[in-house]
Formats: sequence, structure tokens, C-alpha cells
Amino acid sequence: MPGKKRVIDGQLLVMLGILASLGFVAWWRGGGALVSEGFQNGLSLVTRVGLIVLVSLVVAGIAEVLVPRHWVESAMGDSAGLRGIAIGVLAGAMTPAGPYVAMPIAAVLLRSGAGFGPVLAFVLAWSLLAIHRLFAWEIPLMGLRFALIRFLLCLLIPFLLGWIASQFSDRVRMP
Repeated sequence: MPGKKRVIDGQLLVMLGILASLGFVAWWRGGGALVSEGFQNGLSLVTRVGLIVLVSLVVAGIAEVLVPRHWVESAMGDSAGLRGIAIGVLAGAMTPAGPYVAMPIAAVLLRSGAGFGPVLAFVLAWSLLAIHRLFAWEIPLMGLRFALIRFLLCLLIPFLLGWIASQFSDRVRMP
């Protein structure tokens, strides 16, 4: 694993700034009671989703040490070309989970040698082409015609943007 990242970084500082700003606005509009209610709501979210986030990140960490780097590099590395992008699209479309699972998978792929284009294709396909969502929600609620037209139109996006991104992968710093 590359060098350790700092716990306090720019992202955390921005979020702390937003928290302080919103806390001040809440205090100004409703005093301590409104600030307390906001913190309680936030802690409620942590208890509802915190465990799955924690488990997903630990699973991602274990997967990172188990998945052979040479396999990821050959299948989805910068030199894999359109085959790597196609693998990313297929894997993304078949990932039946929310961001708590998909984003750690994407991070593991990046750290394990996958190229920028194939990982971008994975994330886009997960977002646009999720097969489980197509069958569980879109076809039953919006009909087969709408769902298939939407799916087919969106099918090109991960391939196209994954290919474009792969052209710039040497200029993108990976985490």
C-alpha cells in the first residue's frame, strides 16, 4: 500500500467549514435547540449507514491485498485498451449495490493497477446501467420500452468517456 494519507486534509477542512457555517445558521435561526436537533439527525444517519460503510471499507481493504495486482493491470490497466474499458462497463453494470460498495471497489481497482479509463467506465456503468435497477425498478415502473431506450442510449456513455479518460490517464494522479 502506498504512503499513508493524512486524516486531516483539505476535504475534511472544507466539510468542517461547512459544518461550522451551517451550525451558525442553525443557531441564528433557532438557537441551541435547532443545532442540537441537527446533530441528533446527523448522528442518526451515522448509526444507520455507518456500519455498512465501515464493513464495506474493510472488505475493500482485504480485497485489495487478495486480488493479484498483475491480473488487474493486465485486465484493466492503461495498456488494456477497449478490453479494459469493456470489463469496467460489464463489472459496473453488474454491481448490485449502492455507493458504499461500488466506490470502495473502484478505489481498490485504482490502487491495484487499473487504469483511469476502465475505472471511470466502471463507475459510470454502475451509475447508468445497473442491471438490478433496470429489472427491479425501471421496467416494472416505467415500462419495457422506456427502460430499454434509456439503457441503450446510456450504454455508449461509459465506453466513450472511459476511452476519452484513458487518453489522459498519464496526466491524472491516482490516489
